[in-house]
Amino acid sequence: MSRIRLCSPTSFRLAVLFWASTVPAFAASAPSWLSAVAQAPVTVGTKDADAVVLLHEGREEIGRDGERTVRIRRAIRLLNADGKKHAVAAADYLSGSSALKSFKAWLIKPGGEVVAYGKKATADLVIHATAFELYGEARRQVITAHDEADSGAVFGYESVVVGRTLFNQELWRFQSELPTERSAFTLQLPPDWTCADRMMNSAPLPARIEGAQRTWSLGPLDALAEEPMSPSAASLAPWLALDWRPPPKSRDAPGSVSVISWRQLSELFTAKYDAAAAPDEAMRSRVAQLLAGAVSPWEKLQRLGGFVQRVNYISILLDSANAGGYIPRPAARVLQGNYGDCKDKATLLRALLAVAGFKSHPLIVSAGERARLQPDWPAPSQFNHCILAIEADEAAGGLATIDHPRLGRLLVFDPTDPHTPLGLLRRSLLAGEGLLLAGELGGLIRLPEARPEGDRLIRLVRAELDGAGNIHGRIEERFHGVAASAVRGEFHMLKTGDFEKHIERRLAGTLPALRDTKIKPHDFFLRGEFALDVELFSLGYGKMMRDELLTFKPALVARRDSSQLTKKPRTLPIVVTAQACEEHAEFKLPDDCVVEEMPPALNVETEFGRYRASCRQGNGTLIFERSLELRDRELPAAEYEKVRGFFEKISRHEQTPVVLRRKPAAAPQAGAPAPTVEKSVGSASKPPGR
Repeated sequence: MSRIRLCSPTSFRLAVLFWASTVPAFAASAPSWLSAVAQAPVTVGTKDADAVVLLHEGREEIGRDGERTVRIRRAIRLLNADGKKHAVAAADYLSGSSALKSFKAWLIKPGGEVVAYGKKATADLVIHATAFELYGEARRQVITAHDEADSGAVFGYESVVVGRTLFNQELWRFQSELPTERSAFTLQLPPDWTCADRMMNSAPLPARIEGAQRTWSLGPLDALAEEPMSPSAASLAPWLALDWRPPPKSRDAPGSVSVISWRQLSELFTAKYDAAAAPDEAMRSRVAQLLAGAVSPWEKLQRLGGFVQRVNYISILLDSANAGGYIPRPAARVLQGNYGDCKDKATLLRALLAVAGFKSHPLIVSAGERARLQPDWPAPSQFNHCILAIEADEAAGGLATIDHPRLGRLLVFDPTDPHTPLGLLRRSLLAGEGLLLAGELGGLIRLPEARPEGDRLIRLVRAELDGAGNIHGRIEERFHGVAASAVRGEFHMLKTGDFEKHIERRLAGTLPALRDTKIKPHDFFLRGEFALDVELFSLGYGKMMRDELLTFKPALVARRDSSQLTKKPRTLPIVVTAQACEEHAEFKLPDDCVVEEMPPALNVETEFGRYRASCRQGNGTLIFERSLELRDRELPAAEYEKVRGFFEKISRHEQTPVVLRRKPAAAPQAGAPAPTVEKSVGSASKPPGR
């Protein structure tokens, strides 16, 4: 059954509340459906898979009163020892509006013995949107057979949930990361009801109609691929979207909503959000305090936005069956309690902005991985997050702006994200779509585009190479826009010592044997910038050859978001994310060395990116410069070799060393004492000035 909520990530965190028995299983016989599935031949390819889904089946029956009865059956064959982790059964329900009527599981061992699991084997769990959810109606029961499962065993389960939801909609995902022999969904409606179905990421799939039942079936389905620089395979897998409705003017399914358009959803939710954003005297007083001395509109927006960003994130999910997961609490209560989830914080900021004379509108979006919205299916279940679109004048800057045909310029801001200032949006929200709640003017809108200048790194390197190949230097990194938000998030989420270790691990990818590393972070939040100053000493960075040649790579630091694109056949699209990086590096060379070879200049440009690099020398110094600019693109799999070739050229160039040759020793003059030679040993060398 569809579960309605905002602020829900793609994977759930579970807190175990109850585990009834340590000896949960008992010998029994398997149901006929599971026995038949276990004996049927497998035709889907299972190479490199730990398990194969033999059956994934859902059946949903809708009553005239709108009540839903959903039965799920699933069977999995474990192919090796690692497949044990898939011997898990799960059934979700909403404690305020639905009930789990039946939940059972069975394990058929390779020898034919059957183990059954019932209530005593069941854990009752709370599904957390985040670790900060104070209370929620969404629950899950779980049965695991990890201990009893062996390679070759078949694990299956069946669940029955009865309940209600507000919207007459459902979706069914046919495929998971495992190869699937057969996946099917059956919908049964009252005889005079109508149903519209859409297949997403697939050709149309006609339903098999048997009386009042409609069944959609697919299989066999290969495992979802995992490939670098691609959308999530799950977002490309086939799924079914369903809408149904009772006859016109009937009294069937009272209180349910049949969705027909994005505008209808905007009108439905706008009134509820408007009511929740009504300001009170406490808000007027708080706005007066926050804006004391503020002059410009931008400064006022920054102060109010920053205040709501500091409000504690805590979620309470109630009345889920009536879209409680989408309706905010009154802003006055959020201010009084100093906590709320995404929709609560957006509503509080909206109320404070109204007091200050700014108009704004809720914006429902999908957070997490870059959204792949299906615009042809108006459904709130495609979203999981709420932010705000603030009406601004034409002079409003920032990268997080869009132009609405009726509302003018809108400044998009996420008051839930504490790491991203006004004027910017984090990467997962860029170049997607959202549902603007602005009454009849609302509907689906395009979010701000991702641009290279909005995710930018400028790096300055000053280093000195000694005759033994050791390098001492300083790296100054200046992150701008989305890049700053990402590093700022790492900085605030990790303890101080852990953050330094995280940076050292990144540097150690190209700089061996680091010693005495000093890392100083600097946060310029309101400017959308973050800085790292790193002082380092690396033993043996340069390599000596025949005591005559000394080589080193002038690209000291690897690119932060580099991906390894192999020569394997490509099946998924390639996603190039907008970003920019500029680097200027100066190396003081040993006095007794001259440059023998250095990397040639490189200039590579495509429709999705540009890379430039050059190397020059003068006055005992070698200067290396490189820049990379990537544009936001999604390219078909057929373009893979072009993309791989682009990054392969960059990688080869950045692996090309500078070659130094020792100068010939000057012949001693007659009668002069022999020079004292001090042998340089890498492990004993000291950085200059230390």
